Amino acid sequence: MKKRLSLYTGLTIFIGLITFFAASVYMTRANNFNIATNAVIEITQIAAGLYNNDMDIAEFVQVAGDTRITVISPSGAVLADSRTRDLGAVATHLSRPEVQAAASGSPEAHIRYSDTLGVNLIYYALKVYTSDSNTGNDSYVFVRAAIPVADINEYFFRSLAVLILSLIVVSWLCSVFIRSMINRITKPFNSIDKKLRLLASGEYSSEPIAGSYEEIDQITKQIDEVSFILQDSFDSLRDEKNKLDYILNNIADGIFAVDDNKDITLINNVALEIFDVTADIENKNLNYLTGKKKLIRAVEDCVGTAKDAIFEIALHGKIYFVTIKRLPDTKLTMAVLTDVTENRENTKRREEFFANASHELKTPLTAIKGFNELTAINNKDENISKYINSITRETNRMLTLIGDMLKLSELESTQSINPAPVSLANIVSEIHSTISAGIAEKEIAFEVIGDGKVIAEQSHIYELVKNIIENAVRYNNQSGKVSVYISSNKLTVSDSGIGISPEEQTRIFERFYRVEKSRSQQGGGTGLGLAIAKHICALYNWELSLKSKPGIGTEVTIMFSL
Repeated sequence: MKKRLSLYTGLTIFIGLITFFAASVYMTRANNFNIATNAVIEITQIAAGLYNNDMDIAEFVQVAGDTRITVISPSGAVLADSRTRDLGAVATHLSRPEVQAAASGSPEAHIRYSDTLGVNLIYYALKVYTSDSNTGNDSYVFVRAAIPVADINEYFFRSLAVLILSLIVVSWLCSVFIRSMINRITKPFNSIDKKLRLLASGEYSSEPIAGSYEEIDQITKQIDEVSFILQDSFDSLRDEKNKLDYILNNIADGIFAVDDNKDITLINNVALEIFDVTADIENKNLNYLTGKKKLIRAVEDCVGTAKDAIFEIALHGKIYFVTIKRLPDTKLTMAVLTDVTENRENTKRREEFFANASHELKTPLTAIKGFNELTAINNKDENISKYINSITRETNRMLTLIGDMLKLSELESTQSINPAPVSLANIVSEIHSTISAGIAEKEIAFEVIGDGKVIAEQSHIYELVKNIIENAVRYNNQSGKVSVYISSNKLTVSDSGIGISPEEQTRIFERFYRVEKSRSQQGGGTGLGLAIAKHICALYNWELSLKSKPGIGTEVTIMFSL
């Protein structure tokens, strides 16, 4: 503090002195020039007042010292000059600024270089009217005076030496005063420093500082008050930290946080076990924690751009669901790792059971369908025919349901896709041919407007559009209408059917959910069509939306991501 205070005070005073010195030099020089200019003007006025045609001009211009007197004719020729030896060699002076100013009636002083004398001079000229005593004709001449600038500079340099000496003396006196003043001001702060060190070590003493200023006493009193508050705050913070540590270390999830330098500032015991590291990992860089590039890259992105991330990683044979977020109003980025190994294994077992059960059910149902068809061929009793038809209808519905379940299971387990450009208009045309019997039965007006291509597996896009169009036909009214609008990034299917109530619209994409169960069963619906459509859209990151009003119709839109 002492050095800084000395530096700032000295720098401030030095700048002030330099500024004052520069201003003094400028004012002194300007004042010298003003004095010289006034002297030239005064000499010119005196010479102009004394000039007449009857005097000897050569003697008139002769003056003592460095002053130069020149008499110039109206044509610009030099009639007489106190410093010129060959007047004939001197060019016309009408172009001289001081002569032009005198000729215009507004005489001004000018500083310029003299080609005749080879020095800078201050010039001033006056227009003097004269009358010839012999002829009585009026005429005029220019009387000009000049003083060398070197004379002014010489006087200025003598003054400058005095100014520099004054600056040195004042600077020395200021440095002595600053040193004395700062020593007196900073002396009590040494005692304050001692008190603060005691406070930091827990041995704070409230004894007053001897010989201190009243303001310093007030500061130490406030330090005493703050010390007791800080002590209470430290105790409270210690308790809160203990609670936080207990909570963090007893949470089932692994948690760690990094600062903007990607150094670990917090990590709980679960995270230590997950990454198989010890507690001394704190304050070390994230790279010391793990070599998983996906995790490191996600944390770095969140630190740099505050972009949250959610993904899964495998560590030491386990699967963890990772959530990375930027903590608001802090410089910390937190990562939470949740062990989902058991959930994923259960999901996998459920999917396997789902697929196996569907396959196992499909085999006997196919056999039942075959035997039922043989029975229908050989049956001659009309009373038995209705039972055969009922078996056929229910068997087909079960096979359709199992087929949809297998498709849904396959979509859930899909890890990779092989997309290719697919014409949406061709897909819609193929679907129209497939369900043309149902369209004709209800006398539905079917129209397709536009065309576009989407990058996807053809089987996926076919299944997606087919389920949506089938629903538009199945839940339509007799003699209704179905419209398919296609563009480069969107497909919309609208119908004039029964519509969907607002409370049911939130559940329409759930598995096995039906708006009208009796109508779905009559039309062969399984309740899985829109669930399959939803999974296909999620697989490609497409947006699936629905708008509907009861009694008016439904509109389903798919936005294809480019």
